[in-house]
Amino acid sequence: MIYEKQKRYIIPFDDVPTARAVIPEISVEERRGNFAEVETGFPEQVALNEAKRCLSCRRCLGCALCWAECGPEAIDFSIPDEELSLEFDDVVITRGQDNAFYPIPSKLGFGTYADVITDLQFERMLSPTGPTDGLVVSPLNGEVPKRIAIIKGNPDRDSTAGLSSLVLGVNESILALDRVNGLEAVLVAPLSQEFKERLLSEAGQISGLKIVDGMPDAVERTAEGAPLTVRYTANGQSEEEAFDLVVVLTHPKVTPELTSLSKKLEVEIS
Repeated sequence: MIYEKQKRYIIPFDDVPTARAVIPEISVEERRGNFAEVETGFPEQVALNEAKRCLSCRRCLGCALCWAECGPEAIDFSIPDEELSLEFDDVVITRGQDNAFYPIPSKLGFGTYADVITDLQFERMLSPTGPTDGLVVSPLNGEVPKRIAIIKGNPDRDSTAGLSSLVLGVNESILALDRVNGLEAVLVAPLSQEFKERLLSEAGQISGLKIVDGMPDAVERTAEGAPLTVRYTANGQSEEEAFDLVVVLTHPKVTPELTSLSKKLEVEIS
């Protein structure tokens, strides 16, 4: 055990396969009078060997930063690995931070127009700790939008928007309306029967929010600098409206990793 002036404890390991490779650098003379890159990077074979070295260490390298944070002797590095069998009454599998969703049809403009974003991106924007500190702005030009459309993203996959998706759209609309004075928000999605029975009456009373029981058909920009045009079908009629920002409600997708885990744990993912 080696004690450093920084009050850290270092555990020396003598079984690391090979020493860490040193990044090649150009000489001091080669650096004079220019802006040449000093570190030239590893040659291919050295990079491969370095990757194999890192993957073969089998345990921590003994930097002991965790020990330093917890205090001396708070962690026992000599405890061997062991497998534990634990019993639980219930097992809950969450999606974590995967945020996987089914592909959005290209006709809805996501990936084509910068001002067409997903509900996940909009949720991050609305967060006080998000990239805009909670300010609602268009990613296209940084301007505060006056009209926002929130539309169903996978109408071909799901004929009716699920309750959770619609509730998310309403909640995000409420937050956006609270952030921007005079904002108009329009939610366009095929409404589920459950939503109509339980929430439509209350949601329909939110000032600034318009809810349309319809199917989004396309999102287009007719000219450079023009607002986005959202075309949709409602009550058998084709409609179109202009918006400064379009938010697409995504259809969550279970990743292969979660599917594999659910099979191992014999837990069904709804």
